[in-house]
Amino acid sequence: MERCRALTVLAVGLWLTAAVAAQQSAPRRATPRAPAIKPVATVQDLMLALVDPNADAIFGAVATTISIRGTETKAPKNDNEWAVVRNHALTLVETGNLLKIGGRRIASPASIAAAALLSDESASVADKAAAIELTPEEIERRVAANPAAWVRQAQELIDAGMEALNAADAKDAEALLAAGDTIDGACEHCHLRYWYPKKK
Repeated sequence: MERCRALTVLAVGLWLTAAVAAQQSAPRRATPRAPAIKPVATVQDLMLALVDPNADAIFGAVATTISIRGTETKAPKNDNEWAVVRNHALTLVETGNLLKIGGRRIASPASIAAAALLSDESASVADKAAAIELTPEEIERRVAANPAAWVRQAQELIDAGMEALNAADAKDAEALLAAGDTIDGACEHCHLRYWYPKKK
């Protein structure tokens, strides 16, 4: 009995040794690495190319106009129009994710000259959107000093975009109108912190 037990222990030991040796001699597979992400667009580029036009489309999707002709209400009327609104909301959500990617420049140095346009009544909306009060380097220092605050601001845009996305999915014009206010608030909170803090 003792001999049988000893042989069993010896057999298990040899089996474990062989298994370990086989594992060590097997070629190791490289762990796949996530591809490196190198942002190209600046934050300001994302604002002008993605946030502004998509937010404007959501703001304009639902409206009530009171005139001498009476009260006119504008809202998406069919599945296609709601799908367009949904795409705008989805783009806002994903832009918030893009803003969370580290290593993105804030703006080009040319934007410094545009800062004077903030108080220029004759400047176009696009020119004013391109203007900032602080230099891009000053904003980058603010972001670097508190990256968690930057991520929170990006998340606020994501959450606001999700509110619009849910409203579009539900085809709920009132909820979409409320989502527009939430988007406007998310943008303004970030702008007052980074883009034009002197306006506080």
